[in-house]
Amino acid sequence: MNALLSALADGAIAVTPNRRLARRLHAEFDSALAASGQRAWPTPAILPYAGWLAALWETILAHESDAERRTLLSAAQAIALWQRVIEDSGATLADVRGAAALASDAWSHVHAWGAGGESWRSWRQQGDEQDPSLFAAWADTYLARTRQLGVLDIAQAGDAIAAKAAVIGAASPKILIVGFIELTPQQTRLFMALDGAGASLQQLDSLTVRAGQITRATAPTPRDEIAAALSWARAIAIERPAARIGVVVESLAERRDVVLALAQDILDPASILPGHARSGAPFELSLGVRLTQVPLAGAALDLITLSDGPLTLGAAASLLRSPYLPDADALWQRHGALERRWLEQGVRTVSLTDVIVAVAPYAAELASRWANGRDALRTARATTPREWADLWRGWLAAAGWPGSRALDSAEFQAREAWEKLLVQFASLGAVAPRLGARAAIGALHAMANEALFQPEGSDAPIQILGVLEGTGLDFEALWVAGLSADRWPAAPRPNPLLPIAWQRERGVPRATAQRELEYARMLTERFARAADEVVFSSATGVDDPPLSPSALVLAHPPSPPLPVPVTWSASLARSAALESLADERAPPMPPGSALRGGARAIQTQSDCPFQAVARHRLGAQAWPTAGSGLAPFERGQLAHATLAAFWSAIRDWEMLMAIEADDLDAEIAAAVKKSMACLPEARWRSVPDAVRAAESRRLNRLLRAWLDIERARPPFAVAAVEARRDLVLGGIGLRMRVDRIDALDDGGIAIIDYKTGVLKQPRPQKWFDDRPRASQLGTYTLAQRAAEPRLAVRAVVHAELRTAGVAASGLAADRAAWPALTDIGAVGPSFAYWGALESWWEVHLGALATELAAGVATVTPRPKPSPCRICGLQALCRIDSVRFEEPEDNGDA
Repeated sequence: MNALLSALADGAIAVTPNRRLARRLHAEFDSALAASGQRAWPTPAILPYAGWLAALWETILAHESDAERRTLLSAAQAIALWQRVIEDSGATLADVRGAAALASDAWSHVHAWGAGGESWRSWRQQGDEQDPSLFAAWADTYLARTRQLGVLDIAQAGDAIAAKAAVIGAASPKILIVGFIELTPQQTRLFMALDGAGASLQQLDSLTVRAGQITRATAPTPRDEIAAALSWARAIAIERPAARIGVVVESLAERRDVVLALAQDILDPASILPGHARSGAPFELSLGVRLTQVPLAGAALDLITLSDGPLTLGAAASLLRSPYLPDADALWQRHGALERRWLEQGVRTVSLTDVIVAVAPYAAELASRWANGRDALRTARATTPREWADLWRGWLAAAGWPGSRALDSAEFQAREAWEKLLVQFASLGAVAPRLGARAAIGALHAMANEALFQPEGSDAPIQILGVLEGTGLDFEALWVAGLSADRWPAAPRPNPLLPIAWQRERGVPRATAQRELEYARMLTERFARAADEVVFSSATGVDDPPLSPSALVLAHPPSPPLPVPVTWSASLARSAALESLADERAPPMPPGSALRGGARAIQTQSDCPFQAVARHRLGAQAWPTAGSGLAPFERGQLAHATLAAFWSAIRDWEMLMAIEADDLDAEIAAAVKKSMACLPEARWRSVPDAVRAAESRRLNRLLRAWLDIERARPPFAVAAVEARRDLVLGGIGLRMRVDRIDALDDGGIAIIDYKTGVLKQPRPQKWFDDRPRASQLGTYTLAQRAAEPRLAVRAVVHAELRTAGVAASGLAADRAAWPALTDIGAVGPSFAYWGALESWWEVHLGALATELAAGVATVTPRPKPSPCRICGLQALCRIDSVRFEEPEDNGDA
């Protein structure tokens, strides 16, 4: 290491296989010079291989004539050119961008592992392998276009530089090849050409070779294995704070989320707490995330998409709740309420104009900014990638992105990554001079999805790395996880666009099982020499038979069984005595207070006291779910409105029986048409015309089926529709709306409550359990008696208006009131007359009202049928919902 740092100080160039090793060498160099007492020094020349090739090519271009100059394409430009080649070829592919990436990878293999010639030309005649033949045709076109454009890509650069090595020659500083696992034939040709031209080259396999203690460990599951590795790293970091610790994870890209969650829990538990600073973690996870997953960049992409067309409801709501808009902290609750309204209205897509109109009532300044930005977009014109990039920058600035607050370090780096993306997009003009709006936005999304974002590396003592990133680094302690027999060596995965025989002959990575075995053996040996203390681990798995450790690590002695890692929550529980507090009572309501929800509040208190307090006292509402068509509550509104409209015109049984069929059809059609107005026209425009037509037919059928039941009743007159009734019960005031009150021909009244939900109503015999059911009818009865004590209630009815069937269920004081209903005497001997029924309701429903007013809020839902199925407030009560997976009896239980 000292010789390497000394050479760098003398002006040597270090070439590394990846950016991480380059950063590590920079850090080592800076630390060494700072430790020697120096206060300032030149930045050393340490470059990853691709960056070094680009620097060499710039040196060559300085000596080329204008006619010979060939610009080096960026990776994004090369992919864009491959995509245009494939699109122009006429091939029918589901994912052209994916095919372009695969072709680019094959092109890189051809140059890196080939002999330097155009070997793909012979593959056009290989009829037994269609994919290589297709690639050969694409490659010919791609090569012709690079020559036509006067460009070359990084895959071609190595051989192009080798051909002009004399330009570099002895004038080049000493070149150190550091940390390469193996050299490709192309790299070997390049280094030999530079050496032959007089350049000084030296290859270093790794920074330091350590002869450390090596052990092997196993864990029951992959998760336990990672947790054990991180706990091991934590213990070493506590014991030796200055130690460099590495945790290398095989297939880190696939397991990133799990590894990150465990790292936060075990190594930095404070990061889980709200308001924790994002910097200063004791670990660094090397693998970045796609730029599209970075919130700041995602908000910018959504704004750009919204500028050209609608967003899905979820994307639009996420954008509005983003902290990267003006006054985000002050407006996020209003934006959340807007999302709820959109969900309730069944909105599926949202345009920029929709957003402007929706936010204008509560965020006039934001609406004005976006309206001005929209108007500017309509007058602007863009065709080239550079013009699109400039247009998008202007729109984002007009929209107020990235918000009003100061960005932290990670967010600032994300903004720089976004600007770099726009610069890369603008550079596509070299291969794609003209782009339409949709193509431009699609290309930007694709590039953002392919770009990885990782905040700048830190000096964290624990480095969590992928296999390739960990190779070439040295540590005081190193744990390599995931080395089970089924994954190490990895299964071969040859490039399908290249002939298998060619890949096998050339030893192309991932081509054959033998190639993977040799590669894994080489990496294992390097890891074994990379630290003073090395642990190789694997998981036995959860299936039978258990997985074995890789044969490549079996020679090392096994360690004792790994202890089960202690989680953060378990550590807290062990370190302090925890208190248990049962808070099951809300503050009592002042006497005479009014309660929202009316009769429904009393029924909810019976179903589950916590739900009643949360919903009717605290105003909690279940978050609506997005669905196609009309929401259940909207269909219920339409059914209620249809019946109200019909009985407002047909006032009694006599008119119903006397009306002619044609006139009845007209009245039903008029009632359905009138009911449609209960939903705003904007809501109807958001659903297909077929939904509106189907809903009209459904309402028509429901009404006709219910009228058959009405005709079988004794004569009646509709006394009130949607009648307002008030009641003081248990010291609280209830305001209710009764669906219908009928005056019976032989005296007294019947109360009808329409039920449009999917659940079947309980039989009258079940109404009088210890926790009353169907209490709304009881509450309506008590309210009606209080309003008109001289009118006796003789029947209470649930009008079940379900698509599965229409029925009337309820109680009648006598057979003459409504013969089809259950006679009160059949419920039980305690209800020998109607007055006893009302007294029972007064006592039991009054007790429920008293509980609700007193704040009783225990999480004790009715066992069956469980109200939790349609409650939607489980996020508040946190009741275990597994019990509700079993089928339940909706009505007869």
